Amino acid sequence: MPMTNRYPETMIASPFPSKSRRNLRGFSMIELMTVVGIMILLAGLLLAALPGIQTKINRNKVERFLAELEAGLSKYKIDNGSYPQNAPASGSQAERDVTGIDGAKVLYKELSGDRDLDGEVDMENNEVVYVPRLSYDENKNAKEARSTAIGGSYMVVDPYGDPIRYLAQPPNIPSEERVTFNPTYDIWSIAGADPTDPERQAAHVTNWQSN
Repeated sequence: MPMTNRYPETMIASPFPSKSRRNLRGFSMIELMTVVGIMILLAGLLLAALPGIQTKINRNKVERFLAELEAGLSKYKIDNGSYPQNAPASGSQAERDVTGIDGAKVLYKELSGDRDLDGEVDMENNEVVYVPRLSYDENKNAKEARSTAIGGSYMVVDPYGDPIRYLAQPPNIPSEERVTFNPTYDIWSIAGADPTDPERQAAHVTNWQSN
C-alpha cells in the first residue's frame, strides 16, 4: 500500500509582499509629490530658458539672411563694378540709422530684380535677381517676409520685421571722409533692439563686429 502524507502541506505566509502585490500597491503619496515637484522644477527651468532660446533662433535667422544679402552684393559688384551706393551725411549714430533705413530701399531695388518698383521681378526686362525671394510680390503673404512696403516704399526687412540697415560710400575716398566702419559697406540688423539706445547697439547683428 503506497504511503500517503498524513500531514497536508502547511501554507506559510511570507512576511514580504509578492511582486504582484507590490505592483498593485502603486505609488505612495510622498512618491507622487516628489515626481510632481520634479516636473514643476523642470517646467520652470524650461520656461526660464525659452526667451534665450528664441532670441538665439532669431539671431541665427538674421545672420543667415545677412549672409545671403552679402553674397548678393558680391555678385552685384562683379556685374556693376561697385556696390550700391548709400552714403550718410555724417557719422553720427542718428544719421547712420536714418540713412541706413533708406539703404533698405536701395537693397530692395538693386538686389530683388524689381528695379521699376512695381512689386514684381521684372522678367520682361531680364533684370538680374541677386538675392532670391526678395520681391514684394513673393513676400506679401509670407509668414516671415524678407521685404515689405513701409510708407509706400519697398524695403528689405529682417526676421524681426525691421528694415535692414545699409550704408556704402564711394570707393577710394579719403579716409577722413569715410564714416562707414568697413571700406566696402556696412550692413546690419538692429535685431529687435532700440536703434537709438547706445547700450543696445552691441545687440545688433552687423558685418563689422563679432556677433
